[in-house]
Amino acid sequence: MKRLFPYLALLLTCVLLLSACTALSSDDDSPKIGTTNRDNIPFADNQSYAVAHLGYRELGNLGFYVEQYLDSNQIPVHHFSDGDYYLVIPRYSDTALSLYRNDMSTGSSTLVYEDPNCRPFIIQCNISDIFTDATIRLTHGDETVEFSPFISLKDGTPVVGENGLDITVAH
Repeated sequence: MKRLFPYLALLLTCVLLLSACTALSSDDDSPKIGTTNRDNIPFADNQSYAVAHLGYRELGNLGFYVEQYLDSNQIPVHHFSDGDYYLVIPRYSDTALSLYRNDMSTGSSTLVYEDPNCRPFIIQCNISDIFTDATIRLTHGDETVEFSPFISLKDGTPVVGENGLDITVAH
């Protein structure tokens, strides 16, 4: 029995260590493999993208969104006009992006930028309150959504389209 005691003690120690490791790894606050800050966005089932209004003619508090939802502060900026700044975050990393410039005089749209693997970006657009000069098209798999972000003349809130999530916070 005296010879068996050291082996039992070692076995018990190993079991306790393994259970402690399992408890630590199952903690909800522990980082998950393959997760990104984008996973913090509370998307509903039908939402394909998130949009935050960053300001008119001046880029607002981008730092908050970088900290909460992005994995890099290297964010491309697409300038259409000297209007509002919007941060657009596609839900899925393998989303294709097409940006169109809308012409108020002719009513036509011209493709100005494409990216087959869209990452979050900023767009400055809508110098006019009554005309959206940019259309954003996002394609993921067989689903394509289009929207033109703008500020509601009714209540001043961002309008981001039916498939989008407004993540604008007051600063």
